Amino acid sequence: MAIKSKKSVLSDVFGLRENPFRSSMVYKVDNPDPFVPEMYGEQYEEFHRKFFILPLGKENNKQVIGALWSSHQGDDLGKGHGKSMLMGEESRLINKDFGRAMMELAEVGEQDIEENPVLSGYCTFDKSKGIQTFPAALLDAVAFILESKYGDDGTVHAELRRRIIARHELDEDCASEEMKRALLKELRKNRSLNIQLTHATLNGFIDRLCDHDTGDLVWFIRQEGIGPRIKATQGFNFVHVFSTFVSLAGIVYVTYFIDQIENFASWTRKQDQEVKVLRESICQTSPTAEMSSFIFQMHIRAEAAIENMWKSEHLPSLSFNKPMNASRVVCLKGLGSTAEAADLAAVYIAPARKPDFKAPSPTFPFTDEVIEAVRSAVNGNPRTFLETLFNVLNQAELQGEKKLDLTFVQPLLDDVGEEVSDDGQDEDYSNPER
Repeated sequence: MAIKSKKSVLSDVFGLRENPFRSSMVYKVDNPDPFVPEMYGEQYEEFHRKFFILPLGKENNKQVIGALWSSHQGDDLGKGHGKSMLMGEESRLINKDFGRAMMELAEVGEQDIEENPVLSGYCTFDKSKGIQTFPAALLDAVAFILESKYGDDGTVHAELRRRIIARHELDEDCASEEMKRALLKELRKNRSLNIQLTHATLNGFIDRLCDHDTGDLVWFIRQEGIGPRIKATQGFNFVHVFSTFVSLAGIVYVTYFIDQIENFASWTRKQDQEVKVLRESICQTSPTAEMSSFIFQMHIRAEAAIENMWKSEHLPSLSFNKPMNASRVVCLKGLGSTAEAADLAAVYIAPARKPDFKAPSPTFPFTDEVIEAVRSAVNGNPRTFLETLFNVLNQAELQGEKKLDLTFVQPLLDDVGEEVSDDGQDEDYSNPER
């Protein structure tokens, strides 16, 4: 339990139990901070439209190979604009109702919503977890989808099984066995799949996919069930099995968001071979090729790291500044107004507010004038904006400052803009900050 100070500006004057912000507002997929879609402005609807709504308007090939960029004024890494959080947390929201709320927001008709359920996965290259190749990363995205919440207390995996049982009129008493037979039948129909269905590990994955125990399935994928070598060499086979499985449940579209692609370029020796396998697997192998999109988190240095191998395999350009790419590239602009910045700050402040304190505004002790000054100083960078508010509150507590006006705050902002930029000299991409 934290110690209690007899005199605390945070508690006594600002009505806060603690500082609502952190010194490093980095996205953690296993323990995320509050997700505030409003901070993305018009790009939130653009994200939905380009990566979900437009593909769903196609009858057959729905695939998009695209990129999520962010503004890089003076920063060729473009960090801190919430790309990772948008990819990961929006995927969770989509999985919770198979895209219903997202499609309702886009004014899609009820019948179309019912007939076009979607899923969304998030993955990142993480050396500590042995995720250094595209197959391993996408298999982790499969686990992300399967364990995502569905509804109030279910999982996506459980809901997929329920839908398969209903759609194919399986016997509840032996549903797992009948589901496996139906899945194997579908897999054998697809001649583009080069999968050895008798392989022990793959067979173990199929058994668990058809069984009700989601925890065991996710453990099998992420822990000792599928080893690093099999993930690296055969990981795409598991993804294709998953595609076939969700198709049985009536899912028509899956989007995969791939974070930190620059780490792939840094860690993988046989890059050209890896990208060739990627192209063959995501562009030429059914049903994944027709029903799945792949969206990569991008910045200038990441693009430079993969550009040559990407072009050699004739994969589509991911550049943000080419007009031809506009339909499959989204570039986050950061906090574009005082209102967007205030909405973001308010969501973080609310849980830290003392229940009996009557605040004059949701962002108190910050005025709109101060919110705008901070937003402007950090060039609209959401992460640096929140980290700056953290530092302002800490300084106020230290000095016993009871009024956060521009006279107090402005001197603290003089060098903040310099921290947002990057000198371009750091070539180590292994830092998990994004």
